[in-house]
Amino acid sequence: MPGTETSAGSTAEQLAHARPAVERWLTWSGLIPLPVFLVLHLARELSLAFATDVAAVLRPPPSLVATVTGWLLVWAPLAAHVGLAAWLTLSARQRWSPAGDVAATPRLLSRLTAVLSLIFLAYHARAYALPVWLGTADARDAGFRLLSELSSTRFGAPLAAAAYLFGLLATITHAALGVHRGLLAEGFLSQPARRRASARACAAGGVACFCVGAAAVIRVASGLILR
Repeated sequence: MPGTETSAGSTAEQLAHARPAVERWLTWSGLIPLPVFLVLHLARELSLAFATDVAAVLRPPPSLVATVTGWLLVWAPLAAHVGLAAWLTLSARQRWSPAGDVAATPRLLSRLTAVLSLIFLAYHARAYALPVWLGTADARDAGFRLLSELSSTRFGAPLAAAAYLFGLLATITHAALGVHRGLLAEGFLSQPARRRASARACAAGGVACFCVGAAAVIRVASGLILR
């Protein structure tokens, strides 16, 4: 019945809004800015991976607007998301669980991929963003350094490229699960049909993002770029 569904949806939203503020901040810090950045970043990296001109690999220095936007839309939400998650974990607080939450296995997978993706992002930042901030590397050379790293081999195998693929998979898995659970926690998926649609959309989006990112990594690691 329409009236019953509307009432159930309103109740779900009211319960979601009654959650502790720290949990809502954790949800919203990772619900919009970081997944959007991930999609845009992967699309850009794919376009650069198919460059045929060295000028496309030599990246322009970041403008003031790009730097401020990066801090506001990427680093600040990421720091808030990681900090809030760490605080909730260390405080051993009983987390609020929405009605119809995902099963125990996806919840465990979300926590595991959170750790793995944090390690991957920390390594990525240390290798590329941090040297630029410290003035020990030029931002314009990031493409060449990435090309050198991913196309390198150890013991005859492209271990760096494999590690990037694994880190990319963990990051995208955590993002896809996080968006679905965030929408669920905020009360937007009160009906089973909406939950199913969200789960399928997030899964399809995650697969698409991984395919885009993997194509870029494989293209660069193969050594075909700029040949």
